[in-house]
Amino acid sequence: MDKDKEISTGRLKIRLERLKINLADKQKQISDLESQLKDAISENKELRKQLIMPNIPDDGYEYSLTWISKIIFIVSNADKPLRSVEIIALLLPREPILNQKVSKVKFISPFLNSAMQYNRLIPYKLKGVRGNYYCLPEWMDKAGALIPEMRKKIY
Repeated sequence: MDKDKEISTGRLKIRLERLKINLADKQKQISDLESQLKDAISENKELRKQLIMPNIPDDGYEYSLTWISKIIFIVSNADKPLRSVEIIALLLPREPILNQKVSKVKFISPFLNSAMQYNRLIPYKLKGVRGNYYCLPEWMDKAGALIPEMRKKIY
């Protein structure tokens, strides 16, 4: 009987040592996961800051301008005729409100039409391309054709 008790206590001690080793491994895994979680949380905070304040070049863009003036600024800053899709792509990082619009094209379209109505933008139709390129009036010659320098920038 004493021998059986010694064997069972020996087994219990071995099992206890294995459990201690497993516990230490699990605690190490938990501490590793906690540090990973802290890193992920800090990275998440940094990314949220970037979402709030996007990386916008300091080129004189002003949020207080009208949408028409903002579009004119984007076209003149690009220094080439742009399609509406390109204008939207350049406005997106600067204007977070555009991300909330279901149809960005439908939102921008009335402003493009008004800019054309006021002769601040001139539409230029290129055969084989759907839609217009929007140009500044100084890029057009007296006959109403796009100057060759700007035509080269489209291609």
